[in-house]
Amino acid sequence: MATFQVQIEDMIGTVSFDDTGFITQAIQDVGAEIVSLTPVAKLMKIGKTVAVSSSGLSISSKRILAVDKSDYKAKEIPASDKARHKSAGSIYASSATSPVFYTEDQNLFVIGDAASNETSGTLCYVPLIPTSDGSASIIYSSTATEHFPKEAVHILVLGAAAKCLQQEMSLKSEKLKVYIQTDEDSELAQAEMLEINAVQAQLTILEGKYMKSLEAFLKSR
Repeated sequence: MATFQVQIEDMIGTVSFDDTGFITQAIQDVGAEIVSLTPVAKLMKIGKTVAVSSSGLSISSKRILAVDKSDYKAKEIPASDKARHKSAGSIYASSATSPVFYTEDQNLFVIGDAASNETSGTLCYVPLIPTSDGSASIIYSSTATEHFPKEAVHILVLGAAAKCLQQEMSLKSEKLKVYIQTDEDSELAQAEMLEINAVQAQLTILEGKYMKSLEAFLKSR
């Protein structure tokens, strides 16, 4: 498969700015937006699992899909209620078959059987920023995604292409401003204005396609 940069430029033409960092940021931002909006049920099919130790697990780069303890689903509780669930003598005490979990300081903790002081479990999640191999975030030269809906990859490219066109608009507008301020050739200014109008028209179409495709994806089963 072609790189994301190639896919984007196949859609909008070669970008005039030499900034692969911008393209990387664009695909990551759009990918994160898609992940945040996608229903949990759709993401469960592509989720990744990791063990949660007694010292907790960082979730700063993860979207939580489900948590379990020995294959029993854990229920989320507020961090402020953790003491009552850890206390074996409390009516709220968690058990081996009714575990709970909470998040605190961007870390996830599991409480199993309070009497046995069990505090480990398993997290099912997807990376907040799509990855190319399950761990490394996608960049402009990536050719694939892992733990990201395959049917949404084209939507990611559409959204990133729109962001690249927005950058093109911004750069051309700045160039036009210089032409006007320095009283350079009016023909150059006029040509730049025509290019801006053309990019704007292309951007409007692309943004419409992105929103329509994203909406259809989110509603699909």
